[in-house]
Amino acid sequence: MGFAAPAAILALGCVLASPGTVSADPVAPVVSQCAPGASGTEQHRLVELTNPAGIDSYGTARDRIAHLRELLVPSGDYRGTFVLAFDEILELTGPTLTAGIYDDPQRASDLAVEVVRLYMANLHEYVTGGTPAPHWADAFALTEQCERSPGRVLTGAIVAHLVTDFPEALVTIGSGVENTADFYRFGEALVAAAPRIAEEFEVVYGTDLGPFFTGWFVGDLVGAEETTTLMFQSARTVAWVNNFGLQNPATRDATRVEMQLATAAAGEALDLLEAAGTI
Repeated sequence: MGFAAPAAILALGCVLASPGTVSADPVAPVVSQCAPGASGTEQHRLVELTNPAGIDSYGTARDRIAHLRELLVPSGDYRGTFVLAFDEILELTGPTLTAGIYDDPQRASDLAVEVVRLYMANLHEYVTGGTPAPHWADAFALTEQCERSPGRVLTGAIVAHLVTDFPEALVTIGSGVENTADFYRFGEALVAAAPRIAEEFEVVYGTDLGPFFTGWFVGDLVGAEETTTLMFQSARTVAWVNNFGLQNPATRDATRVEMQLATAAAGEALDLLEAAGTI
């Protein structure tokens, strides 16, 4: 199995754009061509679930994603690719919040809530005909391209979530160097969820992402002879560093430019992986 340049995939670590303004009222529904036509009731439910209003605790954030999975995933809707993964991650994140592993469990909970809220705000814009932030607009556009691999659709959303929303959320909740250990502990839920995500994803979308997740999260992305650095760990480190770059007025603009360029490179790398049949 061929793999695209690992250095390019390390670009899964950067871009910042402000989330779009939430639409107060739904307009003409946006329905992915890769999904069955939604009834008026289903569209209303989608608009209701994605409205970020009221997402103010881990419990409400978790419930919203779980209900969204029930609505989108069973039919194979491409908009459900990321929801499936997000749901599995949050299922594993929840127990860690009361397990005594965090120095500041409330901050960990706040981070989970904020990344869910950012995602929902942008998805709400999309399904109501509004304007999502550019990183999510690009990811949602993939859900309308039925010729694309479901794995490419999912990884596009992972890029938007990890490399943009994570730094944005970290800034919002106020993250300092004293929170470094908790930040890395928080991300372990994604690593732990990878096998289950791959299993569920193959059942619903027919794409085996096990080898890709093994390569990205564990590091063996270029074969047995050569092991890359831990791709996911590297992306998380970039997200953490960009949090500080965004907090500093002197480096904020340069950080955003760097993130935008790296995100574009990540998209090109993922396109190559898609063409090679890896995702």
